[in-house]
Amino acid sequence: MHRSLALALVSTLAVASAALAADGRAGAKASLVRADRVTTLRYVIDLSLTDVHGPAIRLHVRGMRGRRLLSVRLSESSSAPGAPAQRQSAIIDGPFLYEGSPNGVPVLGRIRWVRVPLARLGPGPSVASTLRGLSPAPLLRVLDEWPGARSGSASGTFRGTVAYDDPIVLTALSTLSRGVEFRDIRFVSRIGENGFVRSILITGRTADGSRTLHVTAHLYAFGRPVDVTPPGEGTFVDEKLLGLAE
Repeated sequence: MHRSLALALVSTLAVASAALAADGRAGAKASLVRADRVTTLRYVIDLSLTDVHGPAIRLHVRGMRGRRLLSVRLSESSSAPGAPAQRQSAIIDGPFLYEGSPNGVPVLGRIRWVRVPLARLGPGPSVASTLRGLSPAPLLRVLDEWPGARSGSASGTFRGTVAYDDPIVLTALSTLSRGVEFRDIRFVSRIGENGFVRSILITGRTADGSRTLHVTAHLYAFGRPVDVTPPGEGTFVDEKLLGLAE
């Protein structure tokens, strides 16, 4: 049986976008999926940025999401001598974003989180927009720009290249690439028997070949319960109160 990348992208994007749409809307293609489809998943993303002129950067992201719920833990390390690893956590629970303190270190008593109403976030850069960039959704949109996305595969494996200067590709990779323009964008993606995208590999290099991009994403536990406990009273402070204190 041939598996369709296009149908897998529609189904998986619907799940991957659901928890991050503050206004409850997913993309146009995602809206084609029935509302009773799977709405939960877990994912792991690993990013490596190498530079012949500087240290390599590695980022590890582990997330899980449900309807209007998202929990992300990330760690970043550098090959620079003596550079410590940095850890960060964030949770979107209903109308609130909880941003964890660096490395989970209390900043005041037991306070480890800042709570921000999603309604107060503007269209510009924010923690929420960064979370979108560190989720599977942008990678899925890169695959959707492949001219062969409507093709099928008996093995469920797809390989191809996408135009590096495609506006959608540039936007989708902007957070992971940290604004660096990578060319020769190649991908390998596998679709599971359940019809969802299970893994993505994306690579690229700069025009002079001095920097490389290597991203892998694994998506799993589709439809399984997601249980995330938001920070309890006494462990977070509202952003508005934090501003008044300053």
